[in-house]
Amino acid sequence: MANPRVSFIVPVYNTQEFLPRCLDSLLGQTCPDIEIVVVNDGSPDDSAAIIGKYVCKDSRVCVVEKSNGGLSSARNAGMDVARGDIIDFVDSDDYVEPNLAEFLVDTFAKEHPEIVVFGAECEPAELASERIKQLLSPEARRFESFDPALLFSANAQPYVWRAAYSRELIERMSLRFAENVRFAEDVVFQLESYPLSVRTVLAPERLYHYVMQEKSLTHVFNAGAKRMDKVDAHLLVLHEVLERWDRRGLLDLCPGELVTWFLDLVVFDLARLDAGDYAAVAARVKDELEGHLAQDWPGLPAKATVRRVSDKIADGSRVSMFDAARMYLATRGLMSCLEKVISLSHWR
Repeated sequence: MANPRVSFIVPVYNTQEFLPRCLDSLLGQTCPDIEIVVVNDGSPDDSAAIIGKYVCKDSRVCVVEKSNGGLSSARNAGMDVARGDIIDFVDSDDYVEPNLAEFLVDTFAKEHPEIVVFGAECEPAELASERIKQLLSPEARRFESFDPALLFSANAQPYVWRAAYSRELIERMSLRFAENVRFAEDVVFQLESYPLSVRTVLAPERLYHYVMQEKSLTHVFNAGAKRMDKVDAHLLVLHEVLERWDRRGLLDLCPGELVTWFLDLVVFDLARLDAGDYAAVAARVKDELEGHLAQDWPGLPAKATVRRVSDKIADGSRVSMFDAARMYLATRGLMSCLEKVISLSHWR
């Protein structure tokens, strides 16, 4: 049997309510030359029975059964068996436009990219911040080699489900999701894969529907997690990214942008830690960045407000909410800064 053009990898855990819509959207593709690799990640609900019905109904659906290991583990398991030339990830509570596979096949055939990034719609729209809507709205661009803009300013990340990858890139570079990372695992994958891509195409077409669930891992984590838990999770992401960039020889590509990206993630949580936790976290951040970049890492970011925050972390002095707001204003703009401040007032 010839390999399909597109493999859709669908990790499943406790999404019985949404799974049929997801799978129906994939089976309804205008390009039939696909396979759907459904990875049941030890889901205790009725997802297994639903998957079984789809396997019996259409030979393009196959299932991988495994014990629960998280999204990264499930996606890796799907990649291990996927046969398509193009690999695309779909979360099981989301759904896609009927022309997604056709669009990917045409784009890969005409432009020969190794990664294609496309747009997405948020549902319900009122749950999405302006920042998320912006991130899911890339402009048409083509990168012939790595440009820091691809990672940090082109609306090409986060969310791995809005990008498709060539099998050749995944196999050549032995790309894997970090199974020790449970939050923002797709960011680690993207920050490793994008610099390795020979050609990356960004397309504005909105081909994916991101259904924002209040009980989803991302929403619950962002809204209700303790500050130290969030900071710990972000430090793990930073460590994994730096380790992978170090192994790949990528650390000299854009160290200033990398420092800015990380501090942008944590600066408000950092500013609200109590004195004891703050001192411990500042020391960990300093050790991580000095260990992988250089002792002068605080001077690497281009923006003065980011360097100010970096200097304070490096010398152990306190980053204030005013410092955080000034930095956020410089890195994300007024609207995102206001949204952040308002959201913090809701989650004290």
